[in-house]
Amino acid sequence: MRIVHVHWTGLPVTGGVETHLNAVVGQLGALACEIRAVVGTRHAPGCDYDPALDIAEPFVPARAAALARRCLDADIVHWHNPQWHKPEVVTAVVERLRELRWRGRLVFDLHNLDERPEQWEFLATLSGPLVAHSAFVAGEVGRRLPDADVTVLGLALPLDEEPFRLPGTQGTTVLQPSRMTRWKGSHLSLEASLTLLDEGADLHFVHAGTQHLLWPPGIPGPLLRQAAVWQEKGRVHFTHYRPRQSWDAIRASDIVVHPTIDRGAHGEPFSLSVAQAVICGRRILASDSGNLPLLLGDYSAATIVPAGDVRALTDALREAARRPPVVPTAADRALARRLRDGFATAGRRHLAFYQTLAHAA
Repeated sequence: MRIVHVHWTGLPVTGGVETHLNAVVGQLGALACEIRAVVGTRHAPGCDYDPALDIAEPFVPARAAALARRCLDADIVHWHNPQWHKPEVVTAVVERLRELRWRGRLVFDLHNLDERPEQWEFLATLSGPLVAHSAFVAGEVGRRLPDADVTVLGLALPLDEEPFRLPGTQGTTVLQPSRMTRWKGSHLSLEASLTLLDEGADLHFVHAGTQHLLWPPGIPGPLLRQAAVWQEKGRVHFTHYRPRQSWDAIRASDIVVHPTIDRGAHGEPFSLSVAQAVICGRRILASDSGNLPLLLGDYSAATIVPAGDVRALTDALREAARRPPVVPTAADRALARRLRDGFATAGRRHLAFYQTLAHAA
């Protein structure tokens, strides 16, 4: 079976889609199939670059036609987040494949959703099965596209590790392991940590994901200037690590924070880093955004706070910093095993899904 994965960006762009794409392609490559990934990021490891997918490039019909020709020998074309960035490219590629009488199957993978009606209107035009990576996303799709064929497939994540030394070695280490952006609540975790530092708390705040960002983080200037004072004191750290280094980073922290600010369809779709924190047995503070309450519902060391509420996050962080290290319960360990097994078997589950589609064709 020949499979092509298509996405707008790839590593080292910081994000869960890019991490999953790299991992699932690696897992599929170890199975009995031919796998190729095509992205719009130059020099992405393990991926081919195509200018039609480059979000910095204008839409050019001839480029979309060339991308369609790259897909002609595939049995499955798996397109991630077709509704984002340049949907006109998706439409042009699909139409060109139809004109060329391509006999393969298209799969459309919905990682990140939005409330904007034009995205849902576009998704309704796509002919092919949809993939979601959490019950939350599948539920949002079902409410808006009740006739859609949606399959839930677990995300992939590399389980082989590379060493990483997390900054800060004294007191309580608080880590936000997401990319640095306002949508992920980076300004909230920073403000909460600075409040506790001003109160005299013995903690280090570390924010990961500070490189290879597509757009500016959107953190207010006064907050960054306040943070700079504590950076000079060695208590606030902005850092970056590769996906395989994330295990070491999360394991070295005491508290993981993930205060994504939005709810509804635009809420957190899954959160690989929060799942990693469960596997590593860390204390977690997360917002009531999207999939996070579902993911953490059976985890004893999680505190859920209202999305966008910096006071609630600060209070929760103050309380968490006083707590002893986590002692995982039997339920915690069972959840960690399920999550880890899901990451490890994502490639096999994807391949089984593709084979079902091929047999039904």
